[in-house]
Amino acid sequence: MPLVDGEEEPIDYELSKELESSLKKDAIGHIFDSSGNHLLLWKAVEFESWWIQFEKIIGIPMGRKMVNAATDEEEFHLLTNDEYKLSGFFKNSRRRKIIATRWLQYGWGELNFNENHITTPTLAPFSVGVALAAIEYCKQKRFKITWTQPNSVLIALDLVEELREISPSKQVTEFTWTKNCNDNYSTMLEVGEFQVVRKNGGWDFEGERMVFIPANILTRLLFTTQSRALTIGDELSSAIKFVGIEEAEKSTFLCTALSMVNVIEQSERPIYILSDSEWINKCQYLLGRFGFVCPNEVSSLKENGAVKFSFYHSPTLPFSVGALMAFWQRAHGRLAKVTIMFQDVLCIVEISSKLEYN
Repeated sequence: MPLVDGEEEPIDYELSKELESSLKKDAIGHIFDSSGNHLLLWKAVEFESWWIQFEKIIGIPMGRKMVNAATDEEEFHLLTNDEYKLSGFFKNSRRRKIIATRWLQYGWGELNFNENHITTPTLAPFSVGVALAAIEYCKQKRFKITWTQPNSVLIALDLVEELREISPSKQVTEFTWTKNCNDNYSTMLEVGEFQVVRKNGGWDFEGERMVFIPANILTRLLFTTQSRALTIGDELSSAIKFVGIEEAEKSTFLCTALSMVNVIEQSERPIYILSDSEWINKCQYLLGRFGFVCPNEVSSLKENGAVKFSFYHSPTLPFSVGALMAFWQRAHGRLAKVTIMFQDVLCIVEISSKLEYN
């Protein structure tokens, strides 16, 4: 998975090697950290674009819910992994050092514990959430947090110690599409060669700032969207049909996938698809390199241009289905209709034209 920036920018070989040694991948597009957690690699601007589209479809501000999701998952990660269980002399400085390393590797910016601010952050509610978990881990205290963002490269945090007893975060709850995921993973592979340029508290790929987002943070966020009425209109609602999924989960899958559709439609990616095999290659290049699950099988249907995809369950599935819907529409120049059918460990997705053509 080579990530190569322009020749004029110096490659940070130390950071590149750290990423290569700490990450793994599988054959269907997932990227994993050293603890086996899914990671999604986003262009920072596209992650923020997805967030804007997501809030628009939900119809209400979701910033505080993102903060809570990011804090809970990051706290769970810090509490349950042995590498963060430090004791003995200088444990406070060692905690701060290990957090600084994690933030650099994941492109989250720089967290200043003395001044309580974040420089060169990614999406503000996400940055604030993971920062709160890091601060509580380092100081071994609970805090209430508010923030201001005076400019695009600075978030100022206001912390008030929380004296109430607050239980540690629990493991993320499952959706239909996240059940039985561990049964689907193939042998872990080396993630490949990273060649990244360190810049502005993170790192760049082809001139674009990149950021790793743990998939479980998004899963926690999405649990707050179950059974919501979405601002998408009847036309889009009728374009997507579900089979084998709980009613409350439909709105969650829809808002996630359609936000992804909108992000891709606003981009300038050209999509040319001529055969079933090209779908596999395109998905590996456009999705799998960045941690989004790819279809394991693709076949054509009788209708003109209609395609059937088979996926294994994955926390990244709604994102990939939304991306495929957008790719199909761009490749065929038509509005798509999608049928999503869930089985024990598989999800079958059929995409065809929403309009009838003779």
